[in-house]
Amino acid sequence: MRAPQGCAGLAAVAFAASAAALVLDASFDGGLLARRPYSAHRDSVIIYDPNAPTFALAADALDSSSVPFTSHSEDTPFGSYLQQTLDYAQFDGLFRALNTSDGPLHSRGEAHITVVSPPEFDRVLKPAGVTIGEIEGIAARVGIQDARLTPVCLGRFAGALPKPATDGDKGRFLLYSLVVADNHGDLARIRKEIFKLYRGKGGEGALFQPEGFWPHVTIGFDRRDLFIEDGIYKGANLCYARIRTDE
Repeated sequence: MRAPQGCAGLAAVAFAASAAALVLDASFDGGLLARRPYSAHRDSVIIYDPNAPTFALAADALDSSSVPFTSHSEDTPFGSYLQQTLDYAQFDGLFRALNTSDGPLHSRGEAHITVVSPPEFDRVLKPAGVTIGEIEGIAARVGIQDARLTPVCLGRFAGALPKPATDGDKGRFLLYSLVVADNHGDLARIRKEIFKLYRGKGGEGALFQPEGFWPHVTIGFDRRDLFIEDGIYKGANLCYARIRTDE
């Protein structure tokens, strides 16, 4: 069974680091902070590790227009969710580059961007009467596989969880994700349409935030993937290294 992913409502992890260990984005304009467009958060601050190399990614890696949609509609806990399916072959080289430098890492062997997470569906949308079929219908109408996305950076978490749920979750974790920007609002539109459906069925608005969404592609991890439920947010705050897009 797939582990649950992404649900708003937990406090973000606070990361402390000395100024010597951080470098601002190259778009730094003489102020104290560098700013880059990122999804709906167009003033996100991006801070890179000065010792991190630049990683390469094909310019069309996030183009999924020719990739078939993958349905996840299992009638099991956390078995239903919505994703934009990507071509894993486009990300295998990035995984292999990371696996040789910080390995051993594990890969899912597939690539996707979660648009509605399993906890969001099971705990919020489904109890209000929203079905996964209705969600997939919205995604098809909007054109989820045609969503236009832009790579932002390679994100990394290397540390301990703020509040381990079990003894097995104690200790250090290592995780890499490609942070992406939904600057055209294609995926955000899907979530907004789902929100309208949810509210139309009497759902409590405070429980589903359509803008509470941090698109990313999980590249690799050492122990397991990590989620908002673990206190890990995968937005521009996760940025570790620059991504160079190659033709």
